[in-house]
Amino acid sequence: MIPLTSKISPFLFVICLLFCLTNGIAQIKQADLLDKLTDKAEKAVSTIIKDKSLPKTSFIDSLQEKLKLGDTLILNYTLSEIKSMIKNPKKDSVTHATVQVLVPKKDKLEYTYPVNKGDTLQIYIKHSSFFKLSSVEVSFGKIPVYSKLKLAKKEKVYVKIPAMETGEITVKLNNRNYFPLKTKLFVRNLIKEKKIVIKEAVDTLFTLDTAMITREELQYLPLAEQSFSIGATLDLTKTPYFMFPIPFNEAKNGKGWVYWIGYQQKNITEFKSVIAEKDALTDYASGKIHFLPNSEPKGLTCAFVNESNALKLTRNEKYSPSTLTFAPNNGPNYGKIIEPTSKYNKKLLYLACLNTNGIVEQSIFFKSIYLEGKPFTEQVVNKIPELVRYFKIYTE
Repeated sequence: MIPLTSKISPFLFVICLLFCLTNGIAQIKQADLLDKLTDKAEKAVSTIIKDKSLPKTSFIDSLQEKLKLGDTLILNYTLSEIKSMIKNPKKDSVTHATVQVLVPKKDKLEYTYPVNKGDTLQIYIKHSSFFKLSSVEVSFGKIPVYSKLKLAKKEKVYVKIPAMETGEITVKLNNRNYFPLKTKLFVRNLIKEKKIVIKEAVDTLFTLDTAMITREELQYLPLAEQSFSIGATLDLTKTPYFMFPIPFNEAKNGKGWVYWIGYQQKNITEFKSVIAEKDALTDYASGKIHFLPNSEPKGLTCAFVNESNALKLTRNEKYSPSTLTFAPNNGPNYGKIIEPTSKYNKKLLYLACLNTNGIVEQSIFFKSIYLEGKPFTEQVVNKIPELVRYFKIYTE
């Protein structure tokens, strides 16, 4: 029996195959094909997630420097983990050399060991001679802390001596026999364990800032120095009064002025003999001298007045003295006025006096200076504080 396929011509077989492929392609949608191509395309990375903690094998040694720069450090460690990273070898004891001691006859031996506060000295002594060792003494400095009498052969001493302070512990072996004795001495220092401490600290650092600043220096300049002689009222040859205008036109920029008036020759001599670095009035103005010699008028009427009142005073009429703004420590005949001298440029200030004594001539001495500010520029260095936080790591 011949199969059916063998009767189909090759041409017909090719036509059937093309028909099947055409139907299969028609069933694939264009949208589905686009989605498949998009899924296989490489997408852009929008965020990076880094999930990796700091390795425990590395410790940030520059922590203090980073904090000074203002960085923020987050360490994912507990305090115990940070302590374990610090390389600080701990020794829990110090073993001193074991000595085979031969204590001379009728003699003693001493061994001294340094200790710190909190240490414990562990002492082990073994006596191996036939005769007894007279005594074993242990002292901290000069203070005895342990003693043992008459150690027999093979008898042992085992004791721990705590050190309350830093110093030395001495072990003394006493032999009162006529023969040298053999003894074995073993000493170990049990050192106090040091704790590692980590604390946050805050320090103040200073930066220097240089600036040029204009300041003002006070100068004390002469204003007037005059001596006056006022005749008696009955003396027709001399004037019994005077009106002295104080020359404030020479002190236009004055910040104040100072004066002293002497009414008697004794007081004038006393004023001129006052010991001062420059002169008495300048030192009084600068505050180096707080008081000046007093001088009170006798048979005189004197006042600081304006021109119209000066005329009234010299005619022995009723007058009004000018009001002056005094600084502290002014006296009856001297003072420091703390108002600008420009106040008197237009309306002059007078020192007016009238001799009311009809027989005696009067002598008056007047001296004054004024204060003027002289600007100058100097370099000033300012210290600017800044708080710095960091960690201190230490042992205690």
